[in-house]
Amino acid sequence: MPKNLLIIAILVVAAYFVGVQSAKNRGKNYEDLRHQVERLWTSPDAKRARKKLAKNAQKSLEKTRKSLVGN
Repeated sequence: MPKNLLIIAILVVAAYFVGVQSAKNRGKNYEDLRHQVERLWTSPDAKRARKKLAKNAQKSLEKTRKSLVGN
């Protein structure tokens, strides 16, 4: 088992270094990534989805609380 974990860890580290080197070679601008994340966060569709998710989580929390506590 430890041998397998060591192999997986080596593969993960190697993949990380290959990815970093690849990004450096392409001249990837990390500012572009920040703008993409910002655009996705401020998207009206994303806002609606987050609001719906929060509403459903609140309902689920209330339902669970009522079932555990009673009334």
